[in-house]
Amino acid sequence: MIRSTNRANLFLIELVFNLLIFGLCAAVCVNLLLTARSMGQESDHLTHGLYIAQSTAEQLRAGITPPTEWEGGYTVLITNTANPTQNVQFYRIEVLQNGDSCFTLEEVAVP
Repeated sequence: MIRSTNRANLFLIELVFNLLIFGLCAAVCVNLLLTARSMGQESDHLTHGLYIAQSTAEQLRAGITPPTEWEGGYTVLITNTANPTQNVQFYRIEVLQNGDSCFTLEEVAVP
């Protein structure tokens, strides 16, 4: 009888260790998934910021006044950085998403 009780105790201890290891692995996997999701959202914001900055630069070069507010909470700040004596205008285009800088184009030349 003592022998079967010891085996049952060892089995329960092994089962508890297995559950602890499983829980630890599950926690690590959840952490990795949350990190991947965060990186994906950051990449998405950066990509949208790039597209908006490129569209704004193309509209400036075409002589069209680009919008300052874009879909998704994006705001465009356009700053003229050229000297008045130069024939070519240089602009700095900064894209903000909810007040945070998302993407910046430096020295966009507009003839």
